[in-house]
Amino acid sequence: MTIFTVHIPVEARDPERIADQIRLVPEKASLAAFFFGPVWLAAQGAYLAAGGFVLAVIALAASRVFLGLSAEGVALILCLMQAFIGLEGHQMARAAASRGRSRLVDVVNAATVEEGEHIALRRLISAQTAQPVRPAAPTYMRDPDLPGIGLFPGAGG
Repeated sequence: MTIFTVHIPVEARDPERIADQIRLVPEKASLAAFFFGPVWLAAQGAYLAAGGFVLAVIALAASRVFLGLSAEGVALILCLMQAFIGLEGHQMARAAASRGRSRLVDVVNAATVEEGEHIALRRLISAQTAQPVRPAAPTYMRDPDLPGIGLFPGAGG
């Protein structure tokens, strides 16, 4: 089972259109993000993270030339950067989604994305159609003959 965060666009209000616009982001590592780091980030909408990765690679190449870093050291740093994107790529995509375009509405636990969408849509529709429940008045406030306020006795005490 995978945990998914459910995001919908901020302007989405209609339940029929929410089904088309819902986005589930899994809470797990991504092998595709590890191998295709900045391209995967850009495809997920995390343009700032993808640009930051590209700038870091450019800075690493410049430090190899100007500071004389070894090729093995540069390769190790690149592998560590790719591993970081593989492990935290979904978190970067989640942060990009919640940066004004979408809002987090739910967290679901499901085996597949389709099952997660089904659970999330069922919860969203039931939450929109449910009537708020009014709590019953406390019993001590129902009897007007009680002396004093609330549970406390009158002045004699």
